Amino acid sequence: MYIREGIRLIPLFGGGGQEANLRSGTQALPAIAALGVAAELAAAEMQTEVFRLITLRDRLFDLMADYPCLETTGDRIYRLPHHVSFILSDRFATTAKDITGKTIVRQLNQAGIGISAGSACHSGKLNPSPVLTAMGYSPSAAKRGIRLTLGKDTIEADIDWTAMVLRQVICRLMPPLVCCS
Repeated sequence: MYIREGIRLIPLFGGGGQEANLRSGTQALPAIAALGVAAELAAAEMQTEVFRLITLRDRLFDLMADYPCLETTGDRIYRLPHHVSFILSDRFATTAKDITGKTIVRQLNQAGIGISAGSACHSGKLNPSPVLTAMGYSPSAAKRGIRLTLGKDTIEADIDWTAMVLRQVICRLMPPLVCCS
């Protein structure tokens, strides 16, 4: 960092005077080295892991594609490799008006599936997802959104289980003639 002459910085921590009296304490060298190793491992695995996650993500989209009441949010291809997001479609808003993403989340959580009704930074709030509303979804549609994040431990069987349970939950919540034909 360059510090212009005449500028006085206030230390983050007082104490031993290391780092020209700007930061006291000893650097955590093992943690710094571990971060470097973790970055090397992540870089080495990145291409194969991205491809694997895209394959799993697209499998879930394919397994849910024939459900007219469930709509993929955003672009199906140009998105993060590990990100899956749906809303209950506006076409079924009168049928689904009392169903929120949180309703679906509770049902899937009971089956051991980790899922969210919005972004992590807004968990516990009843407001519609600001991301979905920024994408042009109505506030009522944004409240019917669900989001899944795939990870290093996600396998094809997890995707198949999630699709099966999600189908069952939607059929239980929505009238069968509407969505579960």
